[in-house]
Amino acid sequence: MKISKVGLFGKFNDDNIGDTVAEIRQLLQHNNLKVLLGGTTSTAIDGERLDDHKQPLAELIDLAIVVGGDGTMLSVARNLAKHNIPAIGINLGRLGFLADIAVHDLGASLRAILRGDYHIEQRTLLTTEVGLQNEIRYRGDSVNDAAISKGNSGRLIEFEIRVNGQFLSHIRSDGVIIATPTGSTAYSLSAGGPIIYPTLPVFIVSPICPHTLSNRPIVLDHNAHIEIASMVFAETPANLSLDGVIACKLHGDEVVRVRKAAETWSMIRINQHNHFETLRSKLGWNE
Repeated sequence: MKISKVGLFGKFNDDNIGDTVAEIRQLLQHNNLKVLLGGTTSTAIDGERLDDHKQPLAELIDLAIVVGGDGTMLSVARNLAKHNIPAIGINLGRLGFLADIAVHDLGASLRAILRGDYHIEQRTLLTTEVGLQNEIRYRGDSVNDAAISKGNSGRLIEFEIRVNGQFLSHIRSDGVIIATPTGSTAYSLSAGGPIIYPTLPVFIVSPICPHTLSNRPIVLDHNAHIEIASMVFAETPANLSLDGVIACKLHGDEVVRVRKAAETWSMIRINQHNHFETLRSKLGWNE
């Protein structure tokens, strides 16, 4: 991949990362690369911005560098996938699963990318639709997961899960999470779901605190079409969240359909990246 134009996406409206952004920009410009700041970058940080141009994103940048954490990376990745633009993340805090380059490795990692010492992982995304009376009420994509959870209620919710039109289970629980392999180390993991190697072609369906303990997480082929229907909420509407952000309220008469998105997200890994080392470090397996 030829890299001549880079989009630099800073942590959401964070003025304090100006020095890091300046350091990255200086290194890139020293290698004769054009640098444009992305929309997440605080307006207090000076520089030419993507929003200053009216061209399609794919014509403006060849690569996105995300400076922040996994939350910033998730937001940027959903947009980049639509334009087939690869991204790499630089983490400013604790080691992340997506933005996993530490600041102290910044120079060496960027130089590795510029000399082509990297590979690209294609990450599966989810498309979630909320149907109501044969109409699509809501549609959205997510990198990690789609989750249905009880709203402002202390009582369980009920629903049915169907896979490719076949009945799977009737569940009473706090909700359910449908996760990609990328999202297997996020909310799904907290709900007892398995850790999945990030490039495997599967989804995970994880009930949240099920009333019947035999309702366990299940791993499905990523071509499966998953439906959540016959929903019953005792007191208040439930929430549909995509990548941890509430997308819409559910009242019970809807059908939520989840499937593989048409696009994939291209995630850059430098060749020395070790996924298992990241797992050990992030999850404290060496302690």
